Amino acid sequence: MYISKLTISNYRTFREFSIDLKPLTLIIGENNIGKSNLLDCIGLIFSQEVSYYKRRMLELADFNYDTIVALKKKILDDSIQPELIEYPKIVIQATVKDWNPDQGAVVADWYSNETFTEATLTYVFAPVNQFDKNQHIIEQRNFISNYRKNYGHDEFKKISEENVLGLIDFPIGKYAYRIYGGNAVEATVNPYFLNQLKFELLDALRDAGTELVASHQNKLLFRILNAKEDNAYQDLKGQLIYLQEAIKNNSTLTEIKNGISDQLDKISLATDQTTNIVDLLFSTPEVSDLLKKISLIYGTNPIKIERNGTGRNNLLFISLILSYIEDINHSNAVYFRVVGLEEPESHLHPNLQDHLAHNIELLIKTQDPIDPKKKVNRKDIQLLITSHSTHITTKVDFENTVVLYEDDDKKLVAHYVLSGFDDKAKSRKQVRYLNKYLDATNTNIFYSRKTILVEGISEKLLMPIFFKKITGLTTEKASCCIVNVNGLAFANFLEIMKNGFFQRCLVLTDSDSKTQTLQRPLDLKTRYESKLIQVQISSETTFEKDLIESNKSGEGRQILLDALVSIRPTVGKTYRDKLGAGNIEVEAFFGLIEAYKSEFAYALMLGLEENDHGFTVPEYINKGILFLIDDKKN
Repeated sequence: MYISKLTISNYRTFREFSIDLKPLTLIIGENNIGKSNLLDCIGLIFSQEVSYYKRRMLELADFNYDTIVALKKKILDDSIQPELIEYPKIVIQATVKDWNPDQGAVVADWYSNETFTEATLTYVFAPVNQFDKNQHIIEQRNFISNYRKNYGHDEFKKISEENVLGLIDFPIGKYAYRIYGGNAVEATVNPYFLNQLKFELLDALRDAGTELVASHQNKLLFRILNAKEDNAYQDLKGQLIYLQEAIKNNSTLTEIKNGISDQLDKISLATDQTTNIVDLLFSTPEVSDLLKKISLIYGTNPIKIERNGTGRNNLLFISLILSYIEDINHSNAVYFRVVGLEEPESHLHPNLQDHLAHNIELLIKTQDPIDPKKKVNRKDIQLLITSHSTHITTKVDFENTVVLYEDDDKKLVAHYVLSGFDDKAKSRKQVRYLNKYLDATNTNIFYSRKTILVEGISEKLLMPIFFKKITGLTTEKASCCIVNVNGLAFANFLEIMKNGFFQRCLVLTDSDSKTQTLQRPLDLKTRYESKLIQVQISSETTFEKDLIESNKSGEGRQILLDALVSIRPTVGKTYRDKLGAGNIEVEAFFGLIEAYKSEFAYALMLGLEENDHGFTVPEYINKGILFLIDDKKN
């Protein structure tokens, strides 16, 4: 079984949002886009932790900000009748499918389609039935009216809309939550069955060190050790008999006992009913008390967890929880677990990140009962990973990778990287290319809001300089990623954009591209150009010739000559001296750098970093960058 779909309304960053999920899903995207919020939504339904029980009673800050603003504006508008104003609800619905017979017995009351192949669980946070919304609206409007009179109409007009809206009270105290199954909106789900489905979260801010010591019942290690039946540790209690005997025979303890008895003789009466003899009783602890004294050590030279580095403890922490989840035979086994793993890369160096990502899919795999040589997804575990690591991103199958991002309308959407690719030979070839070429650098397209695709290393080196010269911003500040397609494989990347990853994208290509038909510049424009994708073609046959043509005279001329001399001192000086004060001749200059394109680009980059005054960016590049940053289109 697994959660196949999650729909969210009005919760934090999600106004109206829907995402399809898989047994293993890697969720990526820029910071603050909503990855953690998505996992929290699942926890509000499935988690059995005390912290989530408390969290189910939401706060005002848990509502989508735009939703609250829209409500307050309606309340502020006296022309809208109270009966026409609806107070927002937070609704989170999880659809599950593909269950085994045991799981089917759990979800039987939650079927949501006519074929009984899907079941849903829905969390709703809404006003209680007794809440009189009309009365609340009238009270808020009366308050604003009286405030306006007391403050003065003219002065009130000077108050910003944001501050005025802040005067309106949101009745969060009149809200309550419930969880229901299937289409029975009015019925609350049976807690017994809900408890058979659990959510485990390894959050990004986990304190691995403290969780690896079983000193408290809420610590991870204790919960894992305590998951076994008590009789599994019965032999430990048996060993304590020897400790009791050792206590009785210890000379120091005997001396202490005798000393106490002697003092009692001096200060108390002796009667037939009492004696002043004392003893020491060793209270045999319960198994749970014994478990709290256990902590993990790790390594060939084991040291206390507290002394480990954060990276080692983080890896150990992940291994600990996943071993617990993998064990389908522990006594607290449930029918289904969703595991949310936030930022597994925390404190791990790149090689460890690569190794972890390579093996992470094995956590949800098991042997196929029909064909032992094959691995199939386990029915009892679903793994959801969020990450900012390009190392993790490139190692997990792109079939399982979904990007969260805001589209041009500022709507939060989810897009699977390979969505839209079919099973035809051409698509399979493109997918193989992307799996190979979307390395730790190029996967930055999924963490950026704008992308520039260039043909080679020369453009890659110089484009950040040109971008800053035109916009005044660094590419990082503008959330713009520059990807070198290493030749002419634009179409492979543009298929991702075309199929639904609606980020603004600029293609910069030479006009003399000797490529397959679909990759020729004009064909790229015809096939891929849209409101969000622009293909800009060099006026000259190559990028370098456009640079030379745009700067063959003026101050840019000297910058080009300096770069030439730095990479070809003898030939460059001869050419410069022969040229004198004349304009650079494009073909002659290009002939001198044709075999040194990357070296020339690097030298030019260094020169422009020191002084770009008077240097002219080629027009096709200038137009493309202005397209990327056009706020009217953003």
